[in-house]
Amino acid sequence: MKTDELIRSLSADLRPAPRGAVARRLALGLGVGAAGSALVMWLWLGPRPDLAQALATPMFWMKLAYAAATGLLAAGLLARLARPARPPGALAVLVAAPFALVAAMAAMRVALAPPAAHHDLLMGQTAMICPWRILLIALPLLAGAIWAVRGLAPTRLTLAGLAAGVCAGGLGAAVYAVACAETSAPFLAVWYTLGIAVVAAAGALSARLLLRWR
Repeated sequence: MKTDELIRSLSADLRPAPRGAVARRLALGLGVGAAGSALVMWLWLGPRPDLAQALATPMFWMKLAYAAATGLLAAGLLARLARPARPPGALAVLVAAPFALVAAMAAMRVALAPPAAHHDLLMGQTAMICPWRILLIALPLLAGAIWAVRGLAPTRLTLAGLAAGVCAGGLGAAVYAVACAETSAPFLAVWYTLGIAVVAAAGALSARLLLRWR
């Protein structure tokens, strides 16, 4: 059989994918993953004891918005990369926007604080465990994101895995924010970002194995 005939025979019964199929699959994977991450957080750490009071403070919502916005923007990028040969486009730049805003806030906060306060602003009480808690809480979300993309058609596997990791890391950090009492912008800019980066690295490193077409 000639090449052209083979291509025609393979493509004869192809049908267009239903409209919104990518978004629905990602929503399912991330929704189930978010439920799993919330369950891990609840059973392992539980919400912070003063959550009711924290809800009335702007820094709590800033922390939540930073993490959630990073995750949701990365989800949009992931939806794009889940389609074959689609370039990342402007979304790749937008994903960095929440970090740029928090980094600017952190720099301003450090500049206005006395030198004696810099260490506490940066390290808080949980600097050494924060990134690893985000990683563990984000693992169900990462599994959901990988499952969703695995059933689609990514061609840039490492980039898709990286986007899946940033998405899971951001949303996982948002879940962890309910349990975490840290609220200073320098802490968030360094340690929350590091936690998201660790999950992103896990997604990128696993992509070649878990997203490879079979």
